[in-house]
Amino acid sequence: KTQQPVNELPVNVITDTVSGSDLINTLNYVGVIEENSSVAMSFSTMGTIEKIFVSEGDYVNRGQLLARLDPSSAKSLLDAAGAALKQAQDGYSRLKSVHDEGSLSEIKMVDIETKLQQARSSFDIAKNNLENCSLFAPASGVIGKKMAQAGENTIIGKTVLTLLDISSVKVVFSVPENEISSISADCRSKITVTALGGKEFQGRGIKKSVSANMISRTYPANITIANPKRELLPGMVCKIEVSAGDQSGVIVVPVNIVQTTAAGKQFVWGVKEGSAERLFITTGMAKGNGVVVTGGL
Repeated sequence: KTQQPVNELPVNVITDTVSGSDLINTLNYVGVIEENSSVAMSFSTMGTIEKIFVSEGDYVNRGQLLARLDPSSAKSLLDAAGAALKQAQDGYSRLKSVHDEGSLSEIKMVDIETKLQQARSSFDIAKNNLENCSLFAPASGVIGKKMAQAGENTIIGKTVLTLLDISSVKVVFSVPENEISSISADCRSKITVTALGGKEFQGRGIKKSVSANMISRTYPANITIANPKRELLPGMVCKIEVSAGDQSGVIVVPVNIVQTTAAGKQFVWGVKEGSAERLFITTGMAKGNGVVVTGGL
């Protein structure tokens, strides 16, 4: 019996021309916005908080009054010190003329001068304590945390407010140890902030730590971005794309078109004179949905 030839229908395929790709050039990370610097503000004297004039998130200018202690005790101490100083000055004025006439011993005059100096020092301390009942902003910035309330007793050094500098912010992220060598200070970066509707920012000057996290084996890194509109706020999550070097000639193909023979050889289908043929290749690292082809194409 004669076997009849089988007419096979052609299969439609999509082809692509081999060319260099810059996909391998981009490294992707997830980071968090942090303030450029933070200052913990506290009173330099003890007392009861009378009033706090700001709330978290308020923008304040340098020298602005932020909080105040009850000044009653400080005023009383200043009045007492002022009275003692006035008395010492009066005694000094009276006895100096007597000393100048030779009717007062030198030892007695030194004692009077010492008491006057002590009275002046006590007055200066009392005056300084009264001034320290007011807490002023040391620089312009945003109030981060409010850690006390009116009516609370405070001690020297206890943090009442934190002041954040967000005129520029840091984008903090972690880099795996196998990628840290690809990142240098002059790498370009693109930061996308979801909280701002996907707004993009360009960054340069990547700073990376030389010490790795012993658990995750990643290296901390950060990028500084100018923030003149104060729209970038601490805590915002962002995506970072870092352009790590120039590798635009690298060939990247979709990973789903790479096939493997029974012997473990990798190949893709190529076109030669209108027909399909196997092209055996060697591959490198994966990148997203693609894989780097290191030989064969």
